[in-house]
Amino acid sequence: MKPRFPAVVLACVCLCLSCIGPAVRAAESARPSDLARVAREVAKEVETLRGWKFKTPVAHKMASPEDVRAYLDRQIAEQCPPEKVQRLETFLRMVGLLPTDCRLKRTLLGLLQEQVGGYYDPEVDALYLVDRGEPLPPLVRRVMLAHELTHALDDQHVDLEAFLDKCIGQSEDRDLAAMAVVEGSATALMTRYMARAALSGRFDGGQLQAYADREARRSRKLVRAPRYFTAMLGAYVCGMEFLARGNLLAVMAGKGKSVGDNLLAAAENPPTSTEQILHPQKYWDEARRDRPVVLDDQAAARLLEGDGRWVIHADTVGELLTAILTNPPGVRRNLLGMNTAAAWTNRGAAGWGGDRFYLLAAGPDAETAGRRLQAPRGVWITLWDTPRDRREFLETYGRRQPAGRRVLVPLGNLGAVGLFGFDDAEADALAERLRKSPPAMTRDGKPWAPWLL
Repeated sequence: MKPRFPAVVLACVCLCLSCIGPAVRAAESARPSDLARVAREVAKEVETLRGWKFKTPVAHKMASPEDVRAYLDRQIAEQCPPEKVQRLETFLRMVGLLPTDCRLKRTLLGLLQEQVGGYYDPEVDALYLVDRGEPLPPLVRRVMLAHELTHALDDQHVDLEAFLDKCIGQSEDRDLAAMAVVEGSATALMTRYMARAALSGRFDGGQLQAYADREARRSRKLVRAPRYFTAMLGAYVCGMEFLARGNLLAVMAGKGKSVGDNLLAAAENPPTSTEQILHPQKYWDEARRDRPVVLDDQAAARLLEGDGRWVIHADTVGELLTAILTNPPGVRRNLLGMNTAAAWTNRGAAGWGGDRFYLLAAGPDAETAGRRLQAPRGVWITLWDTPRDRREFLETYGRRQPAGRRVLVPLGNLGAVGLFGFDDAEADALAERLRKSPPAMTRDGKPWAPWLL
């Protein structure tokens, strides 16, 4: 459910305000006819900042908000057909990431149609800026072009489409990690671009401030949306810090190993979790590389299925989304202040070691059960680095009021299981089976024996 390469306006505006100083003089026409000229100028600056050259020219066009919705609708339809959307929606509701009255696809499309300022389409090698009928300050237009041109440049050198095809579709967590790599690269270059432009004295900071105020008002819909949807912004911020290997100041100054080199390395050997995105040392430091525990889905299905009940969807929540689940209920976070990876996790999610959620439904066979979604149940197996990490997760997630019946039980010293929709007798019996014979697990390709739980 992650449309590819959108530039969310709020992310751009927040970053703009972080590096803009006092108002300076305006110096550039904002007429649409100037788009080609400005895009050529920005492309040269992007080449300089990244140290790569465009292999072929990139087309640049304007799009309406309706065009954005149609494009994103096609992307979602290709990546996630209606039956999968329904199963994904049920899983997200059950675990607590979506309220019962929220329609996943409709909400996502509505938010992106309103928030996206531009996007890059790799199928036609073209970037689009969204025309909302209001003039863009010159710097904002250039910043959005820099972001999308970086996607185009990365695509020509890395093949982002192949990278995403390799990573997307395995789980929510892997999708967000892949999105963070792609968006982190464009956000890092965009941020450097803004810092240099702000110091040039060529742009009107007053115009930018007025635009940011207007966009902040428009973005209230995103702030009020279920927290699940804010994870998109987390991918931009955390991805930038990940590709900076945790040293944003060095990247801003153009020092240290370049983001481009790090992008090439991450594309060759993709991060396997948002934990690695949130804590870059757990990926870049080979001695500290922290790969997640992987559950054997077939072994889990053999344990969980029976009596006409089938596993119809398996997913991984991951640290970033677990942090959303373990935030204090009812407290809205200030997205404008969430500009570091540390702001996107918390004590209830830190120390995540791996997880797997299994959605079950009743039917004569798995295919029918997946289509009808009758009597859905859920089993969320989580693994933690230490007993304290497990305890903090149970304490914080336990305070979240579930939408339906939920039971949380410990599993050994490092595991915790959430059972959703089961009656007391079923939950007790299933918990006992899991304690006696948990499904097979591996870590870094090696068996992770049940007694280590």
